[in-house]
Amino acid sequence: MAISLYQKTYPGGKSDVFHINYRPYYLNYGPSTHSVDKLEIADARLGDMTPEQRTKLFQRMDQIGRAVGINFQGGGKIGDTRHAHRLVHLSRTKSPEIQNALVDGIFAAYHELEKDISSQDVLREIAIASGVDGTEVDKWLGSELEAGTVDVEAQKNREALAGSGVPAYVIQGSHRISGAGDAQDFMEVFIKVKEGGSQK
Repeated sequence: MAISLYQKTYPGGKSDVFHINYRPYYLNYGPSTHSVDKLEIADARLGDMTPEQRTKLFQRMDQIGRAVGINFQGGGKIGDTRHAHRLVHLSRTKSPEIQNALVDGIFAAYHELEKDISSQDVLREIAIASGVDGTEVDKWLGSELEAGTVDVEAQKNREALAGSGVPAYVIQGSHRISGAGDAQDFMEVFIKVKEGGSQK
């Protein structure tokens, strides 16, 4: 949304090219080897909040989501997301269209469709729908290909973000936006980068 706004409103912005790189960050939902209800995780992580504070938080998330076309749903299950991150790593070898479709598919499955993105069956479905060959998906998910690389990168990202959590956006290697920033936050950074003479 922010990129589209920039390209439509900033003089000459239509010709600027954006390259988006998705990086792993393990959320560490717990030591469980099986999937658990997302509501249980929310209860555990938000246990120090009053019911009123929780309601306000969820209303704010819903408001932000709807502004960008996301209909957040709180149900479903989640477990170890390592395979999801590995699939995103695989998608880096594909076209930007496939990579974006895969990431969008994972986010939609988790946030809107209440699907368990730690399930290999769900991930396979998303990857194939995104344009990744089924045989390659099966080989990837049935192995540990690049698993160590993804683990190391995820750990580096956790250290680099110093507990700020996700989502986190690093633009041109130096400008950081943490949390659900709005389009104006991104616009300001895009313009600063552009007028500073850096290329996107």
